[in-house]
Parts: sequence; structure tokens; C-alpha cells
Amino acid sequence: MARIHTFHPRDLLDNAEAAAYAGVGESTIRQWKRRGLLEAALPGQGKGVRTLYSRQDIDAAKRTLAERAAARAA
Repeated sequence: MARIHTFHPRDLLDNAEAAAYAGVGESTIRQWKRRGLLEAALPGQGKGVRTLYSRQDIDAAKRTLAERAAARAA
């Protein structure tokens, strides 16, 4: 099912900005997307169209990863 959100432009980040915001490399953002941890808020389609991610989705992905790490450590 499609997600319906209203985003403020400052809440949308391209791959490089998302990586800097999350404190990870750009390849990690792409990996999170491939693994289903992060969904693009606005998927890029075609050459020159950037994929954008929301800050709240990045935060949710980081929380999920932290919870998984905590569960493994327990």
C-alpha cells in the first residue's frame, strides 16, 4: 500500500545528505534501501532525478537497527 505523507522540503534529503544526517556512508543508505529498512519518500526516476528520503524514515531505520543490535546483545 502506498504511503501518503506531507513533507516540508527541509525534511527531504538526497543520498549524500541522508548519509551525513545518519552518520553513515552513502553506500549504507543504498544498502538500507535494498534491505527494506529505508523507503524513499520520493523515488528518483530516470537520469538526473534524485531519490529523496525523509528525516523521520531515516530515524526509524536507525531505531530499528539499534533495537536489532540490542536484541542480539541480550
